[in-house]
Amino acid sequence: MKKLPKIARRRVGGSGEDLVRVRPLLEGRAHPTVIEPKVDGLDLVSWASNNRERIASLLTRNHALLFRGFEADGSNRQSLIDRFERFVETASTGERLFYKDRSTPRNSYGDRIYNATVYPPDQTIRLHNEGTYWVTWARKIFFACVTNAETGGETPIGDVHAVYERIDPEVRKEFEAKGVLYVRNYNDGFGLTWQNVYQTEDPNEVEAYCNANDIQFEWKDGGRLRTRQLRPAVRVHPDGGEKLWFNHAAFFHVSSLDPTTRDAFLSELGEDGLPYNTYYGDGSSIDPDTIAHIHSAYEAEKVVFRWQTGDVALYDNMRIAHARQPFTGERLTLVAMTEPYRGPETVGDGPDIR
Repeated sequence: MKKLPKIARRRVGGSGEDLVRVRPLLEGRAHPTVIEPKVDGLDLVSWASNNRERIASLLTRNHALLFRGFEADGSNRQSLIDRFERFVETASTGERLFYKDRSTPRNSYGDRIYNATVYPPDQTIRLHNEGTYWVTWARKIFFACVTNAETGGETPIGDVHAVYERIDPEVRKEFEAKGVLYVRNYNDGFGLTWQNVYQTEDPNEVEAYCNANDIQFEWKDGGRLRTRQLRPAVRVHPDGGEKLWFNHAAFFHVSSLDPTTRDAFLSELGEDGLPYNTYYGDGSSIDPDTIAHIHSAYEAEKVVFRWQTGDVALYDNMRIAHARQPFTGERLTLVAMTEPYRGPETVGDGPDIR
């Protein structure tokens, strides 16, 4: 009997709307919206290159997009990394951002492509938007699941307009009037060094970056550094005009540390020497009960879903916060930030440390 020739599997691109289905991933939750192929072999980058306007429209309307089930070689880690970088380029209209003024260690996997974070796997990273304490942040943030954790390791998301609506109006009013003051100390033996945060060994480069980015700085003895950044607590979305709880006030507050770590830091360093802490913009303390209230608003909007190897996500970084669940096993989730945006400053100068 004559054997039929082998036919290679063909990768499919295309622009027809009938090639994908668009639906909420989770019943009863607005976010994320999942986009998945209706046909086998649909190539994500090829499809995206033919559907840029549709992706932009979906992001504007839905804020959080998850691309799942597209053609991918899950056994080839480098191919997933390369695919992610090409998708980021295809789905963006602005440049990628460098991770400077960082709060956690990062490893590079390409041109401004990073791992999501280096952080103990048994700990949770709370919901936050990327770069709220920068003067220029990303409008878009991308994630890719290259290696899925054995258990856990999800990247939960939350809508920070909904978070804003959940926060007590009196709490919002005080933060909107005063802003948030971020205080960080470097090279005291805890937390990141300024060399890691600013990606340089040159103090002059640090000073230049601080001056260009509205960061007050103070050099302490032994090459140690203290910085202060005064930023608005609430931003208005440049497209929709809705108010957003866009800050790290609760995330970096000392009361958010686990009690053992908090007590050790305060005993060793004192409040003025903590690696990071937050205050109202006038320098006054934020009550821990207020911080707990803010955390509860985030938790109420937290959406958790399991990654699948090959997943790629695209979020409106101003509207959608992200987090990380504890995990076991190997995990590699990549991140990229694009389309830098500099928002208007709406708070005063705050206390001067120089």
